[in-house]
Amino acid sequence: MAMGLKAFESPLISHARMRAMYRALVETRLLLKQARVRPLRGVEACRVGTAIDLREGDLTSDAGKPHEQALIAHIRAVGQRPDGGKVTAAELRRLLTRMRGAAPDAFPGSPADRLLCAVGAAMALRAAGSERLVLAYVEAGAVKAGEWRRVLPAMAQAGLPLIVAVLPAAAPETRPALDLEALALRVADKPEKAIPVIPVDAGDAVAIYRVAQESAVRARAGGGAAVLLGVDCGTDPIALLGSQLVRKGICTQHWIDGVQPRLQAVLDRPKTAPRGLH
Repeated sequence: MAMGLKAFESPLISHARMRAMYRALVETRLLLKQARVRPLRGVEACRVGTAIDLREGDLTSDAGKPHEQALIAHIRAVGQRPDGGKVTAAELRRLLTRMRGAAPDAFPGSPADRLLCAVGAAMALRAAGSERLVLAYVEAGAVKAGEWRRVLPAMAQAGLPLIVAVLPAAAPETRPALDLEALALRVADKPEKAIPVIPVDAGDAVAIYRVAQESAVRARAGGGAAVLLGVDCGTDPIALLGSQLVRKGICTQHWIDGVQPRLQAVLDRPKTAPRGLH
């Protein structure tokens, strides 16, 4: 094929990774539906965009929902598969069983306490000289302004390998949303030491991925913690990423239209069938 006919591949995110992200989004939505978990708008893209490129040994802290750890582990597994493919029916059934039977983790503290535990884990990684990081999730509105004033200074320690992903809230807040960017500036002893708070469309998986990757590179290099703030803009992440893939020539509309039926076929396949999804 002549160079002029090839789809341009960004050095920041490969075509294979974008296709894997699309598969992961479709898998996440279908698995949540099968597990009878109501997916929250924007959470799918926030999960996939932040977790799909985590490395072996990176740590995660969830927001306390029963199915979260199983789903995060699955998204990480998708990231390890070439092009996100070859998931087996047995793998999906095991995951559905875990998601359906999962119970709350009974963490005794508040969401703010969860974040402080994530800070402690990041401190341990820093002390060990590791290049691993901690990815912590928290739902918007779960941590109040007064609690953030306690958490943010702890996060602002030099070289802390920590990313906090703020997920869209389960329900719209009736009061004005917390301005986390302004709060981070106010609690910093110097403006240049304020934790970066990066707002991003919670339905744009590619934008989330890029912010997460930049934050991860910074964190692994000793640049400190960052907050990825998912903003619900009403975007359907599957429809948006699908249109981006087709528009950029990364795949065809025929491929897009077949991802969910192929996945459903794997879920519906008899238990004795060994073949995977390609």
